Amino acid sequence: MINVSPEIQQQALLFLYRNQKIAAVKVVKDHSGCGLKEAKDYVDALEAGTQQPAPKSQNLDEEVLAILSQGNKLNAIKHYKDATGLGLAASRDYVEKLMQYKVGGNIIQQSRDTDIKNIISGNYSNNQNSLSKKLIKILLILLIVTVLAYLIFKI
Repeated sequence: MINVSPEIQQQALLFLYRNQKIAAVKVVKDHSGCGLKEAKDYVDALEAGTQQPAPKSQNLDEEVLAILSQGNKLNAIKHYKDATGLGLAASRDYVEKLMQYKVGGNIIQQSRDTDIKNIISGNYSNNQNSLSKKLIKILLILLIVTVLAYLIFKI
């Protein structure tokens, strides 16, 4: 039997849920130190539901993300727990990994309403701030290059 932490198991389940079986096998293999065949067998068992129950809803991730977008992480965890039959800790880990994957990977776009609320409240995203900083740096560099070119050709 392969010894895999619950976090890695949840990560593998997340990949399986997205039909990314190779990524699930890779994460199990990398974190358990087992061979490729053993990792594939483990993932096959996960997929078959012998290790953990599979999610019942095809749109479970979207449902969880919709609940999260309302700012209610506890309800999202409870919804996932009820839908899958997993324990509380495993459900919490899955929801946190899902948040990390979707939000951290910039895969999910904020809704128009959320963007408007952020603009009104002054909470601009880091991407907008970093873009502004980059534009300012570029303008400063152009200004310096222009001044240097003027000084060089003037002499």
